[in-house]
Amino acid sequence: MRSLGLTVTLALLAGCAGRSLDFPADESPGGKSDIFGRRLSGVAAPYHPDNTLSLVEDQLRTDMAARREVAWQTAHRALEPVPLLGVPTGEESEGGEPQVEGDGVPEIPRWQTWYGIDDLRRVFQTLYEGAEPSQRAARAPFDAEAIDEAFIANATALDRSRRWPLERYLRYVEQLGMCPDGLTEEECARRLNSQFSGAAVGNARILYSPGTARHIMESYGPIMACLDQLDTVNVEDEPSDSRNFAFCFEREFPVDAVVIKAQWVRADFGMTIPAFDTDAGGLSRRMSGAGQWEEQGDRAADPTPDDIFTIRLRSGDTYRLAGLHIMTKELRHWQWITMWWSDTPDSDFGADRPEGFLDGLDPVWGNYKLCSVVWYEEEDPDPAGRFDDSAPSLAAALRAVGAAEGAPTWCSNPYVEHGRNNARTNCIGCHQHGGATVAHDRDMDGAPDAFDLERVIDGDPFFPDYGASQQREVFISDYLYAFNRVDDFAGMVRREVQFFDMVDSDAVRPRVDAILAHDPDVADGEAVFGANCTPCHGPDGMGSGFAPSLYDRVPMRYDTELLRTLIQGKGGMPAWGGELNDLELRHLLSFLRETFGPEPEM
Repeated sequence: MRSLGLTVTLALLAGCAGRSLDFPADESPGGKSDIFGRRLSGVAAPYHPDNTLSLVEDQLRTDMAARREVAWQTAHRALEPVPLLGVPTGEESEGGEPQVEGDGVPEIPRWQTWYGIDDLRRVFQTLYEGAEPSQRAARAPFDAEAIDEAFIANATALDRSRRWPLERYLRYVEQLGMCPDGLTEEECARRLNSQFSGAAVGNARILYSPGTARHIMESYGPIMACLDQLDTVNVEDEPSDSRNFAFCFEREFPVDAVVIKAQWVRADFGMTIPAFDTDAGGLSRRMSGAGQWEEQGDRAADPTPDDIFTIRLRSGDTYRLAGLHIMTKELRHWQWITMWWSDTPDSDFGADRPEGFLDGLDPVWGNYKLCSVVWYEEEDPDPAGRFDDSAPSLAAALRAVGAAEGAPTWCSNPYVEHGRNNARTNCIGCHQHGGATVAHDRDMDGAPDAFDLERVIDGDPFFPDYGASQQREVFISDYLYAFNRVDDFAGMVRREVQFFDMVDSDAVRPRVDAILAHDPDVADGEAVFGANCTPCHGPDGMGSGFAPSLYDRVPMRYDTELLRTLIQGKGGMPAWGGELNDLELRHLLSFLRETFGPEPEM
């Protein structure tokens, strides 16, 4: 990784000068992907997947050595440094916007440029607000160009903020490029790394690659359609389409989709970090006991920024990266990789780290271990034996966790997986329930009970092997828990849609009132219906493959609701507000009421 010490070429930066960071108290800097951090990062750097992995999936399931080799390669692609595209050089384009140059621009790991939930919210708001009311009512998909423009708008949101004039932004960037007096060039370079990384993304826990974020934007319509049906998806259900096992998406996530979960530990005020033994002895002790990672670890450690990836937020708070989940859709059921910091990094799960793994990376990543799974059951006939000669400490550790053909695969992170039995688990087994609201019928009343995530690792008859075994064929959110937990991006979509539904409803209220003021004529309404509605709803209104029965829908809606739907459209229903005048709509409403049923009772 390029040193940032004295090579930063910003016209306004003064290298390792003796000034401290000084930010106004009202900024609340730090935690998430705020507009300053996004402006600094620019549009997120794409993940470049290995498109050949699906071709060797059988080998990855049956060969632990190949699986781990690929996992190290995947980790490298997520960790490789990329330039901060929003850092100006002082030179301006014809349009007057500061530009970046290749040399001397600060770099951060690729995954740190990815999107947090705040980014997703801003992008979706831009897209949805920019759509026509009739498009919103129909949940019409966004086109690719609009999505591209929304991501650019998100990256430049700071430029439109009255709280962030250009001079203020440049001053903050200038301060990020400064070190306190007394540091060596090497120490200053590390300090600048921490400052730019912390300012770019903060200590956000969940981040989404551009491929993941785009798929969420493309899928908002199916997401909205599925939310009221989640309680109908049982554990035993099978997918209706063999090409798509994701209930809330029209298609599964693309191959460049990645989800990152970061576990940060505070590093200020002399705080230490627990260190864990993941060798055969440490794992045997945990497997034979409560099967959990103790909060205090095996000992306390106080790693420096040279030893552990460290960020310094704009507030001055510092955090260490203890663990990192990397979940990629390069395989249909995802590739599950988790990395954790260790004070013995070259033993057991770090013993097979490829010689070239650190090429182009910050050396600090050499202090992390890794495990990976690609399927529920271990299909390697002798996973530990593959390392007896090359990495005997890894072989012993795999035997300690019971790695054997036919057993549940093992992969657990001591900094991320908490609670009794969680040291016995794997990633895929738990994430198969992502998006689920119901599971087993425990009380035997004929209906599935509410899904309780805490019960998954109990290892009871309903969740054998501490939840590690496959139980589902329909993966509601394509394995993502962030769908309706933690970040809850589905809830974010629902809230924005409901807000604009209310806004759009208010916008057409004057026309609805004007339509209802006209005198109705059922016969004229029948003519309007025959000329416009029968191709989809059928001549008798009983519905077709294109539209539902009006006997089911009309009696469930008040007149005002029906008129709003007719004017704006909804779901697959087109908007007729531009095709029919107010009198025609009044006549049509009277025919619908006369034929298909009265308004519901108040």
